[in-house]
Amino acid sequence: MKSNSSFDLKSEPSALEPDHFTKHDWRMNLRPEVKDNIRKLQAIDYGRNLRIPLFFLIWAVAGFVSLEVDVLFIQLACYFFAGATIHGLGILMHEGVHHTMFRNKSLNRWVAFVCGVPALMSVSAYRVGHLPHHKFERGELDPDELENFSKNPRVLAALFCLTFLFGDFFGFYRVGPFNALRTNPTERRAILQEYGIIVCLVSLVLWLVPLTVILHVWVFPVLFGRVLTNVRTLSEHILTSKDNPLTPTRTVVSNGFVSFFMCNLNYHVEHHLFPAVPYYNLSEVHGLLLHEFEKHNVQVFRSYTQFLM
Repeated sequence: MKSNSSFDLKSEPSALEPDHFTKHDWRMNLRPEVKDNIRKLQAIDYGRNLRIPLFFLIWAVAGFVSLEVDVLFIQLACYFFAGATIHGLGILMHEGVHHTMFRNKSLNRWVAFVCGVPALMSVSAYRVGHLPHHKFERGELDPDELENFSKNPRVLAALFCLTFLFGDFFGFYRVGPFNALRTNPTERRAILQEYGIIVCLVSLVLWLVPLTVILHVWVFPVLFGRVLTNVRTLSEHILTSKDNPLTPTRTVVSNGFVSFFMCNLNYHVEHHLFPAVPYYNLSEVHGLLLHEFEKHNVQVFRSYTQFLM
């Protein structure tokens, strides 16, 4: 079964207009060997899904150590690693939205749902809010576009700061349970079903697990995960150019450690250009497109620190 987010790269190229072209035009004008390599990179490697249990294992170990070792520095490190894995699991849920985990639709949905539970996210609700972001990237119908709220530079500056501090809360409204009110009956049932399961699981945890354990293993790590989410959200599209389809987002190359926990979503230009490419192949797509990025002045940062500075 072909992914609904894949792209046909076999069409004949057409000449690009100097001032206006679409993503489709650009894809068709890529060099044949680049198109062929990217087509191959859309293949799913099911073994890579082992990162899901690995993230849960890292989370469990970090939680155990934070409970057993009463040393603040070690506990903070454990909160960071646990928060990074919760954030990473949310990104893997995002992979499920693009059907790059499994070709089987049902398996893809439920594995992605499990990944979203630690962040209290429904994959069906996330899909309803996220796919328009890809379709209308930085346009008037893009639910993530801050400039749709105001063009005033001072207001936008305030919104940037709020995104850094509370962006995940705003995002939860956009990709959370309220999406059940903004979609069709089939998706509405899926969203309500998934949030019903999440409510039952949370209730069971609150009933069975001591508050101290919940704080050290979930609440404190989530605070660290929030910071990672908000920094990543800012880096992806804030203050990018709308001049052509390659420039409304940016890539932050960073390092292997960050890319591991970010599941390569820091290669965000590559993801938006080819959302059918699984996360573990995005760095290879980056290498294939460096010449195109230079030609079109795509923003590529060395690190998140460089971006924030």
